[in-house]
Amino acid sequence: MGDVDLSRYVLDFGKKHRGERIQRIPASYLLWMVRDHCGPYAVAQAELDRRGIKLLDIEISGHAIDAASLRIRKTWHENREKAEGLHGWLCRAALDARALGEKVDEDCLAWLGVKWVFASDRGEWPLLKTVVPLREKEG
Repeated sequence: MGDVDLSRYVLDFGKKHRGERIQRIPASYLLWMVRDHCGPYAVAQAELDRRGIKLLDIEISGHAIDAASLRIRKTWHENREKAEGLHGWLCRAALDARALGEKVDEDCLAWLGVKWVFASDRGEWPLLKTVVPLREKEG
């Protein structure tokens, strides 16, 4: 992989992003390439590494990040590790919720006073769709 110049690399794979520079391709697409070993996934991994994006065992939707920033800030501040941002905490806490949480209904788990809503039928890579405080107001 060391011989590829990422600043000039143009993707020759897929329908949606064929012909685009690798540096302009959304991280979600690169993550998909790496997870499913599609196309030049080693190049996709090198670009993710360059961006400082790690391959995680869970996906967090933009809606979940927005909901967390608006609805469960206090929970994040009380439970985060030192220098852990909201996205990193959501990834860790969502995986903990899946392992340790109490089932609320088919796609929802209760953990840390939060209802964690996951997409069903995602197979190996779960998707956190949103978060909702279990109590009326976060405070």
